[in-house]
Amino acid sequence: MTVREIAGRIPAEYRKEILETNMISQATANSADVSMHYLLTIWKNYVEPNEIVDMGCGLCKERILKNYRELQPILVELEKQSNLLNAL
Repeated sequence: MTVREIAGRIPAEYRKEILETNMISQATANSADVSMHYLLTIWKNYVEPNEIVDMGCGLCKERILKNYRELQPILVELEKQSNLLNAL
């Protein structure tokens, strides 16, 4: 699966919220981080719905946060495209 395909699995309303709140940059891979919990929930529900994502696993959190950081430019691009389409 490509990075664009992964980013496309995240619904537009969540993508917008993640970007507007700068959640990816603020998140840290620990249990007390609310942003990380939100990102994990989105990942678990939309990106890897058939995989077991252990919400308490530090390595899982680090992997998913790293993935989000790689996805961020694509998420921004998708949001720009969505905004252009909505402006028509």
